[in-house]
Amino acid sequence: MKARFPISNFQFQHSHVSLPLGSSLIGWLAADILARDPEERDLSQIAVVFPGRRPALYLRRELGRLIGTPFHPPQIFDIDSFMAYIACKSTGEPVRRDAGQVELLHLVYTTAMGMSADAKYLSLSETTSSFEGFFFWGLKFLDLFDELGTELVPPERIKQVVPTALANAGITEEARGFWPILPKLYNKWLDALAGHSLWSRGEKYRIASEHIDAMEWPFSQIYLAGFAALNRAEQKVFSALTRIAIARVVIQGGPSPWRTTGATWEHLERLRSVCHGTWDFEINRSSAIEPDIQTATNQPPDTLNYQKIKFHQGTDLHSQLQMAEDLFAREMKGQGGLAPDQEAIVLPRPEPLIPLLNRLFEDTSVPYNISMGYPLERTALAQLLDSVFEAQEGRVDGKYHAPAYLAVLRHPYIKGLRLDSPSITDHQNAGFLATDTDRQTKTNRTTDQSINQSTVSSLRSVVHFLEAWLVREKKSFVDLVELENAIAHLDERDFSGTRFLSLVHQLCFRGFEKLNKVGELAVALKRLLEWIMEYGTAAGYPLTGEFMSAMVGLLEELEDGPVAEETASASGLHSLLGHLVRQTRIPFRGIPLEGFQILGFLETRCLKFQHVMIFDVNEGVLPPKTRPDPILPPDLRKQVGLPDKKQAVEISRYHLQRLLAGAEKIHVFFSEGRGQMRSRFIEEFIWEAEKQAGRRNVIPVHRMINIPKPGTSSVSPVKKTQKIIDFLSLFTFSATALDTYLSCPFRFYAKYILKLDIPDTIDMDEIDPLLVGNLVHKILREFYSPWLGREIHFDADYNNDIVTKSDMALKETFGPKSEWSGGVRLFREVLIHRLKNFLRIEKEHSQGHSLMGLEVPCKMDLHLEKGRKAGIKGILDRVEKDREGIIWVIDYKTGSKIRMPRATIASRISDRESMRQELVSFQLPMYLLLCDQHYALGSEWSRINAALYGLRGLEESSSLNALRTILFKQGDGRAKIVKGIYVPALQTIIKEILNPETPFTHDPSDFANCRTCPYIRRLCRVG
Repeated sequence: MKARFPISNFQFQHSHVSLPLGSSLIGWLAADILARDPEERDLSQIAVVFPGRRPALYLRRELGRLIGTPFHPPQIFDIDSFMAYIACKSTGEPVRRDAGQVELLHLVYTTAMGMSADAKYLSLSETTSSFEGFFFWGLKFLDLFDELGTELVPPERIKQVVPTALANAGITEEARGFWPILPKLYNKWLDALAGHSLWSRGEKYRIASEHIDAMEWPFSQIYLAGFAALNRAEQKVFSALTRIAIARVVIQGGPSPWRTTGATWEHLERLRSVCHGTWDFEINRSSAIEPDIQTATNQPPDTLNYQKIKFHQGTDLHSQLQMAEDLFAREMKGQGGLAPDQEAIVLPRPEPLIPLLNRLFEDTSVPYNISMGYPLERTALAQLLDSVFEAQEGRVDGKYHAPAYLAVLRHPYIKGLRLDSPSITDHQNAGFLATDTDRQTKTNRTTDQSINQSTVSSLRSVVHFLEAWLVREKKSFVDLVELENAIAHLDERDFSGTRFLSLVHQLCFRGFEKLNKVGELAVALKRLLEWIMEYGTAAGYPLTGEFMSAMVGLLEELEDGPVAEETASASGLHSLLGHLVRQTRIPFRGIPLEGFQILGFLETRCLKFQHVMIFDVNEGVLPPKTRPDPILPPDLRKQVGLPDKKQAVEISRYHLQRLLAGAEKIHVFFSEGRGQMRSRFIEEFIWEAEKQAGRRNVIPVHRMINIPKPGTSSVSPVKKTQKIIDFLSLFTFSATALDTYLSCPFRFYAKYILKLDIPDTIDMDEIDPLLVGNLVHKILREFYSPWLGREIHFDADYNNDIVTKSDMALKETFGPKSEWSGGVRLFREVLIHRLKNFLRIEKEHSQGHSLMGLEVPCKMDLHLEKGRKAGIKGILDRVEKDREGIIWVIDYKTGSKIRMPRATIASRISDRESMRQELVSFQLPMYLLLCDQHYALGSEWSRINAALYGLRGLEESSSLNALRTILFKQGDGRAKIVKGIYVPALQTIIKEILNPETPFTHDPSDFANCRTCPYIRRLCRVG
């Protein structure tokens, strides 16, 4: 090897170094750099190589602290930039440029397409027939080729494995078709990169390792610091540099109380084995420089200090953050300036970043910086583009699926657009609206849905109007012109809601309808993003600038170069952008270096912090879950010569133990339940501690306790004013109202007195349960109505009849069948399946019964005391007399929960709680009283019964017992129960509601009821 140094023939006089896990690598490194000449201020002839970028900031800071005057820092590289430096300096070829993922993706596509023209590679022709069909595999090939490059796998090795691959059952049929051409494709890919003067990461590593022996070095010393595992290209570079003694390797691998039994760390052994020279495991420095570095291998590990670490168990991320919020408030109280090695929050997965910032830092003045890659797909920006594409994919005959349309308009970036923005002036709209000359029809004014223009400041009001209009008109699919006409009556002289909505439609919908090229897609998306940034509220959201820059950068890649001319369908463009977005990370560099450090897991390499909070320490997160590889299953990886992915578990364990070993205080958060379990690493720590202590429960696990925080607003009991009392005196009680009061008096107050009911909405994913119930009741009413007032007799064609009536009801609700969404079509199949099974049972049971009533509205006065009375009401789904003369009150239930009274003669009901336990629901008791009064049955309770018919879950094998739940069983004392239990309970509950001295209180005792309560967030937070 040629070696040219500013200081001739310099060689490291010291061994390579293995530091204890808990030591400060940065502190030791800074001290060692200065040890040769403490007065030297020009350190630029020294190079330092780290695994990542973050440690460079800490090393410069530490050198500055030790030197105390201006100085020239060393040349500091992360390993990627170091390998690129070697590759660029050593080849003697024209300088290549770095290529983005999109450019590389298209290059591998054109390379494969060129091969498909060859008769030998017929298996490629179908896949390479279009860019849309290839790009998924192209992304997989890019990952594979990079790994082949970094692991120095030659094409000949791949060729040897082809027979095994073709016989491997773990590979999909499509992937198996690639294997015969994979060696040649890889070779041609390398040639294509060179021919276009482009770099890929794998190619940089491969070339660097091949040319390392011819490298002329401008550095006198090179520190290779903080590495834990090396790929083969790195091994070759490390071996070459240590062979000529220009490099000193510094790792952390000594003993530590956090190093669990059996953690052999073979990756560190492999690293040591490729480095020439000796290893020093006994590093001694003066306590002033690094007091915690002591002997390593020759000493046993210290005993665990159990007080340093605390485990916190939540049920999900938000409960983890709530526990952290309490700790944060306590421990940060009175804190002044924070050194960057003092406090760290570590996120093994990046998704919790935004909620963490909101919960922990939003209302504090604590400084922080972020160093991690955040997934672009988790941003509101990506969700908006996803909604735009889903609207296009759901379009039928030029009409948009209403839920998909509303999903776009409801997005905060769209809903927050300013109606008074300059974007709706004539000169800006002329190009967009030139073809809309037919949009002049005005709808009739609807005064009850009007918008007060004096209060309009954003599109929000228009969106709310359209939501209500779509629900009222029962629109499943909508035409954009129809929507613009629907708000035409809102236009005023100085405000044109129609024109503004038309512009929204152009930018979010019409502008994407005819796209079929990748470049056109990028242009349309960029125009939309520029508009919402200029005239919306997007800029006011945290980190939007970083999110927008990353997205625009990706779109510019799609807009430039030959990929822009590739064609694809709407779903193909959506899929392409989705895959690219999922692989894009937004880099937060964490500068300036101050305050709280919020880091990704790998960003903690080489760094030491006093206090560490680490979240999501769950199995599948830490260690990360390995995903199946469609091209290279584990057996093939081994045969090709690629490392086993199981090694990633050991490396994760190493990095975690190294991080914890250097900390003085550690808080580890994880979730359990709902399919989540704590990481195996936590189990190992607990087991190690218990072995050392010789007892259980050495490290306690703190669990989430739901205690309302002081100052958390929750509703106070509502006293009954005279206005409320007057309102209640005229109120007619339904069974639903009484059941609501039974579960929570405050919910009754909010729903029936304040009338804060939940508006109807159009849901994207599921059909509302209330709508399901209404549809079933309507269908069965139509089906049974021919027998009203006479005996029920099923004819031979009853199944076809129920199908016809179901389709008619669905058409009235969801529009023509051609406009039904996939969810509606699936719902229809389930609905008809359930109804047919219901009627099969009914034919056997109800044949010959006399049908007395369908959906009978009833009302009566219930006598209370001293001449007082209250009105009660209800609608009886069905009333019939069976062949034995018993009159049945039947109520249909489409939900999963059947609430049947449990009261017997022996029951004692005195208050609301005992009613909730024994009575459960007032529905059937009230229906019995209403039926008796309406049909003048003379209170012959022995001849009256009631039943709930549960239609959900009925199958071909279901019987009458599965369908019907009866109120009174044989031998029950019906008259005593009705007169002694039901009537007194009704009187008691209504008197309590009417009592001026009894306030409406909140009742959080039923968690399931609180969880589904619509008033829990805004009015009542007790639940």
